[in-house]
Amino acid sequence: MIKRYFLLLGTLITFLTACSQDDSEGITKNGSITVDHSLENLQYHKGKNAWSPDVAEFFSQEGTEEIREAYENAIHHPEVLSYMPCYCGCYEQGHESNRDCFVDQDQNGTVVLDNMGFG
Repeated sequence: MIKRYFLLLGTLITFLTACSQDDSEGITKNGSITVDHSLENLQYHKGKNAWSPDVAEFFSQEGTEEIREAYENAIHHPEVLSYMPCYCGCYEQGHESNRDCFVDQDQNGTVVLDNMGFG
């Protein structure tokens, strides 16, 4: 029971901090990771368990493990995030829950990602 509590708490903290109102083209996290918010073709293929090339390249950078895990949780456990409201004002962009900060569409085994979850 305690393990589930800490897992849920850790997931909640990760996702609540994921929304960002920084509109810059790229940001640097901890001085080493640059996130290009203009990335296109951000997809994850469930059947192949594979990221699109742009996303895979980003996740190959050192220090992106937490971001990758956050996206994987959003993709594979949408029921958790669908009950978490967004607190950063992204509801103005049509987001109904914190899941929308990570997943834009989920159709036919291909998930189109929202880049807001990158930070």
